[in-house]
Amino acid sequence: MTAKKTRPSTAPADDTVAAAKVEAGVPAKVAKPKAASAPKEKAKPAAKPKAKAPELDADADADVFDVEDGLEGEADAEEIVAVDKAADESDPKVKVKPLRMKVPKSKERALIREFGLDVTTLTEEEVEKRRSELKTLVKMGKTRGFLTQQEINDHLPEKLIEAEVLEAIVKMLNDMGIAVYEQAPDAATLLVAGGAGTAASDEEAEEAAEAALSTVDSEFGRTTDPVRMYMREMGLFELLTREGEIEIAKRIEGGLQAMMLAISASPSIMAKILGFGEKIGTGEMTISEVVDGFVVAGEADDYVAEEDVDSFDDTEDDDDGKGGSKAMTRRLEEMRVAALERFAAMRVSFDKLGRAFDKYGHGSAQHRAAQLTLSEQLMTVRFTVKTIDKLCSMLRSQVEDVRRCEREIRRIAVDRCGMPQEHFIKHFPPNALTLAWVEGEAAAGKAYSAALGRNAPAVQELQTKLIDLQTKAVIPLEELKSIHKKMNEGERSSRDAKKEMIEANLRLVISIAKKYTNRGMQFLDLIQEGNVGLMKAVEKFEYRRGFKFSTYATWWIRQAITRAIADQARTIRVPVHMIESINKMNRVSRAHLQEFGFEPDAATIALKLDLPEAKVRQIMKIAKEPISMESPVGDEGDTTLGDFIEDTANVAPMEAAMQAGLRAVVSELLDGLTAREAKVMRMRFGIDMSSDHTLEEVGRQFDVTRERIRQIEAKALRKLKHPSRTDKLRTYIEAM
Repeated sequence: MTAKKTRPSTAPADDTVAAAKVEAGVPAKVAKPKAASAPKEKAKPAAKPKAKAPELDADADADVFDVEDGLEGEADAEEIVAVDKAADESDPKVKVKPLRMKVPKSKERALIREFGLDVTTLTEEEVEKRRSELKTLVKMGKTRGFLTQQEINDHLPEKLIEAEVLEAIVKMLNDMGIAVYEQAPDAATLLVAGGAGTAASDEEAEEAAEAALSTVDSEFGRTTDPVRMYMREMGLFELLTREGEIEIAKRIEGGLQAMMLAISASPSIMAKILGFGEKIGTGEMTISEVVDGFVVAGEADDYVAEEDVDSFDDTEDDDDGKGGSKAMTRRLEEMRVAALERFAAMRVSFDKLGRAFDKYGHGSAQHRAAQLTLSEQLMTVRFTVKTIDKLCSMLRSQVEDVRRCEREIRRIAVDRCGMPQEHFIKHFPPNALTLAWVEGEAAAGKAYSAALGRNAPAVQELQTKLIDLQTKAVIPLEELKSIHKKMNEGERSSRDAKKEMIEANLRLVISIAKKYTNRGMQFLDLIQEGNVGLMKAVEKFEYRRGFKFSTYATWWIRQAITRAIADQARTIRVPVHMIESINKMNRVSRAHLQEFGFEPDAATIALKLDLPEAKVRQIMKIAKEPISMESPVGDEGDTTLGDFIEDTANVAPMEAAMQAGLRAVVSELLDGLTAREAKVMRMRFGIDMSSDHTLEEVGRQFDVTRERIRQIEAKALRKLKHPSRTDKLRTYIEAM
């Protein structure tokens, strides 16, 4: 049933149109007045609601003027009872249920806080008073059909009386069907604007006011502060009770079991699972890599061991001690033995399944019975999340290969050859493995037949690949796709449940992350790392142990945050074990300072920690925080720390000047010798060369004996020792 949306008239609200919308499954909108222009001496509307199209289909997907659309993230609306005008007249007791559940008191306070009413700075009476003022404003507008700007200013906090905020408020009121005028309009203006049609009953106005309080968050809660944005969105999710945690944990486990039940129908996946069992038996894989536990027949799903929390023996699960380690090893060995027994039983059932397939064929009664037995045995084993992900990835890979071939065949037949899409969808799936199908289509004499005939070899090659994929999967391709679909449904169910559990415990991450501030990481980074730990806790949580999820998740969150601080907080990374040693040393140092009033030295700390003094000094050196070379020095900050660090790689300016002067003087003195003497002196002493030379090397260069080179060198030295030359070098010798 459809109905036409029309402009509001001067008559009362159109019940027939509203009832028709309800029957069509579309929420009935509040009629929107259109403020008409009036003479200057009369009231002039400050803002007009957007004009609607003359006619709109009542079955439209989106209703932009629905005041309830602002309640994002809340519970789904209750079903609307379909009531038309005739039924309404005959049975006055029939009422239309509200679209949304009423906003809880805590939610309203959070929204009003974003509206400018901070409960941390206002008393309870002030908050309630301002909240009622805002509610009264919306209720007044719904009852009369209009508001004035003065009324808006009187009912809103002073911090919101700004141009941009007022514009947003006016827009929100217009979307609700409330016109906003600068002055109170007269009857003629309302008649022209159609405002009389917007009058609502007290009950409707009350519900609209409640809805408006909810839309305030999305309209005025905007901020550029990421922490505040995160906090506000986090507040939309309610905390879970103990029963709620168990219910979500069951859904997570149920989704994983649904995934395993689906993929158990794939023989290739079952062969992989049995291969895991063989590797566990040979020691190639540990039991903890594959199996998380077992599902005992008749086990109570709603088991909550309240008393077990008090009587739980911590020593049995204490992995830090020898007793806990032995207990863990014993439990793993017991789990390994039990798992091997179940894998052996599954191997027998899998062999029976293969014989039933060979003898009776796929889908026969015997084959289905054997498959059911195998699936029941598989469901008694709880596999780890990583194992399930690995198995699901294998199935996805098989289905993706099939779809890749099918997409390529469709591209050839439809895009390249021109076969109609509808014809391909209708005739190809039943003939996907029939090689003669493409030949029959090519001989059909259609417009695309000739082109399809030329591409027949390519299509048949892809069909051959599909046949090979079906042979590898051991089941029909359609059933493989069906298994993949069921697996995705289970995965989606598990993922949604995990998302709910994570969102409901975001506050826990905040409370823990606050304790680790000022340790080198930003607060949002701490929250992010804590959320990673929370996600791991959701995957590992076992509700059957009887503990609350928050108790279990706290340690995962702490570990994730502390590891992140150790890895990322310092500019120079320090290993985690060294961080622990630094923390121990700091605790001992603080205790000594409180007891004796002075800081302990390295020897005292080494004695208390029972460590070598050299080790303690190494820890103290590592514990020092690095300082940036760009750190300003002095009151004015015009110099940096790097300016005061000695550069040992370069020569000092004074020394460089002396070396340059000495080099110039030596070159001048050598120029006073003969060319042969100067070259011999340069080679013998390595002047302007990479290294010096022996007498024999210089002799080979001049093709003379060693003795002759020695004589030339001695003669040159006698010349250089003359006082007229040595005076030039005396200054540099004294400086050195």
